[in-house]
Amino acid sequence: MPRLALVAPFALVLGLDLLLEDTAHAAPVQFVEQRKNFMVFDDDGTVEHANWFSRTGFYGGYYPLEDGFLEVHPDDGQFIVVYSTFDLVDGVGAFYQSLANDIAGIGYSHAADFDPVIPAEFFDDTPNSQFIGMLHMNNWRKFILTGTTEIDDWWISLVFGQELGHAWLAFPHVAGGGNTELLLGRSQAHWNFYMHSGGSPVEGHRWTDNGDGTFTAPKLEQFEFSDLDLYLMGLMDPSEVKPWFVIEDPHDCVDSALPNQECPPASSFLFQADSFTVSGTRRDVTIDDVIMAEGEREPAYPDAPNEFGISFLLVKRPGEVLCEEEYALIDDIIDRSIAMWVGQTRGRASIINRTFSADPITPGVFCEAGTSTGDTDTTGDPNSSASDSGPVDPPTTGTAPTTDATSTSSGDSDSDGSSGGVDTDAGCGCRSPGPPATPLALLLTLAAFRRRRART
Repeated sequence: MPRLALVAPFALVLGLDLLLEDTAHAAPVQFVEQRKNFMVFDDDGTVEHANWFSRTGFYGGYYPLEDGFLEVHPDDGQFIVVYSTFDLVDGVGAFYQSLANDIAGIGYSHAADFDPVIPAEFFDDTPNSQFIGMLHMNNWRKFILTGTTEIDDWWISLVFGQELGHAWLAFPHVAGGGNTELLLGRSQAHWNFYMHSGGSPVEGHRWTDNGDGTFTAPKLEQFEFSDLDLYLMGLMDPSEVKPWFVIEDPHDCVDSALPNQECPPASSFLFQADSFTVSGTRRDVTIDDVIMAEGEREPAYPDAPNEFGISFLLVKRPGEVLCEEEYALIDDIIDRSIAMWVGQTRGRASIINRTFSADPITPGVFCEAGTSTGDTDTTGDPNSSASDSGPVDPPTTGTAPTTDATSTSSGDSDSDGSSGGVDTDAGCGCRSPGPPATPLALLLTLAAFRRRRART
């Protein structure tokens, strides 16, 4: 489903902003308890059933969440990350939504053209808080390998890396050569399948030029931000960004799983083979091509923030009871997500968990007691790929990978997030679902512009 375009005259955008301000927020989510890495909240259905893919619908779900959180926690984070005990709509694995932007030179003017929530290049929809972005990571159980109690590091590397990466990526155009959208792939918010992105979680691949008109990319086990990514994130000086390339006129995709070995479109991502080889024409790109099209990044490195405060929330239904082993797994998922993301930036950025608590946690119930009431099914097989034409198109910055032309599943790119896929077009989506997993309890029993900056 194509993304909705938000191309509206100023008066219409202003009218919608006034409507959002005048509309009474629903009762905020209710604080339940503090865990080591996150805070638990009960949702009356407002968050679970929010229409995240329209401006009024998104803020109808977001503002009650923010209000409830800030009632019990200081306003000291730039990002709010939500895990839930329930699934997002089918076809959406996870998403990121920008709440404010004051950064120039990264292409947000293009994002505002198609993201149904972003009204303009520079905006601030959270004047009562420091938050500049929300990540909805979907049902937390999707970060557990199907049929096990093991955390899926591959899924975290792709999904958390991509969703937080969407705060700055991937929208820039390039100057020269005719096709200004050369770098862009799925939903114009991810890198082109044929771009040498160094294995970025925001897609593209780690292509090797074989020197004979063919190019080969390996299937990746982990993802790392490219020089271009780091520049756009404000973590690298443009003089450090090495040139890269995009493969134009792709043909003879011998590893494609599509009929007749058809080459996947630029909007694809994952592939099924162990490696993927394609013939085509190499077009070299430099950071100057991006700067000529978008202007210089402002604020620029090294003045741009490199430390980010993140608040982690678990949102559940009233009456749901999670056991201590489940809470421990969520704590571990958050620890892994932070450590892996910092590694993906090559140590150039750091994250402060604003919801971390060093106070001892009073133990609750244990899984052996069989008291967990959450839905424990996961929706994905880490070995399957997502398809790039998903049924749902979330906000521009969401996450779920669409598989490149080799995928045979019918899930959305921001498909429902189970281990193995990532970003969708709207924010970003993930993979299509796999068979239900063994219930976790049983497994455990068995074994002006936005001026606010990051601050410590």
